Amino acid sequence: MAAIMTLEELLEQDSELFSLPEIYIRVSELMENENSASAQIGKVVETDPALSSRILKMVNSAFYGIPKTIASISQAITILGRDRLRQILIGTVLSGVFGKAQSPVLVMEDFWYHSVKTAILARHLGNDSEISNEAESLFTAGLLHEIGRLIMAQKIPEQSSAIQKAIDMEGEDIMAAESRILGFTHCDVGGAFIEKWGLPALLADVAKFHHSPQLSESYTAETDIIYLANNLVSLVSPVELQDVNYVLKKINGWERTGLSATQVHQAVVAADAQVYEVMEILGMVQMKIDLDD
Repeated sequence: MAAIMTLEELLEQDSELFSLPEIYIRVSELMENENSASAQIGKVVETDPALSSRILKMVNSAFYGIPKTIASISQAITILGRDRLRQILIGTVLSGVFGKAQSPVLVMEDFWYHSVKTAILARHLGNDSEISNEAESLFTAGLLHEIGRLIMAQKIPEQSSAIQKAIDMEGEDIMAAESRILGFTHCDVGGAFIEKWGLPALLADVAKFHHSPQLSESYTAETDIIYLANNLVSLVSPVELQDVNYVLKKINGWERTGLSATQVHQAVVAADAQVYEVMEILGMVQMKIDLDD
């Protein structure tokens, strides 16, 4: 096995994988400037046709349920607002950066299925919670919560393979296996890189504490929701309320979200129906074909 790399050494590595595209930086700066016009922001986004297309597909999808067709980025800003569009931008940019990544350690479609479904669940749960104003941020947080695993699989594949073997063959907990083999975890990696990218502190905090939400001090409510969503991903249709109740009994502290089992059930059903559509929009999988049609 190759020499173990420290978290600091991993952070110092120069790689396109760990650099946000210039267009994201430019658009973010414009969005943060209250004097920037929607049309001005739209023109910058539209210089990247692929990014523009993904954003428009997302805002016009059933996921958002907007009754009228949005034809331009500037119109999307007007209807959705800058904060919501910025979260969509983060998701679409990062899916472009990481969506084509390949790994001998991770099954990429499974990885993105887990990440996207967590994101959708978190958004639905957030909308029903006391932090409904953070629903779009929760989607982005869900999308990024496991990004540390992908970075580790890309940059330290031998150690990542050893960790996966310990999980699959020996039944070791992922956090314990990572700490034993590396001295740090994918949560540490994800949080550190999100901070390095200059993304909102909420996203870094959630990535760092999504396995231990009780340790989060600044974004406790948001981390509780991501923790809950992360533990609900395995539920697939048909999902009954009794199935949700059974899983909730195994999730310590889920009650801190203030949600009811019925609300959680509704979120699970909705996420299961939407996950492949959102994955396809973000370019993470080919559109799932229903052979029964």
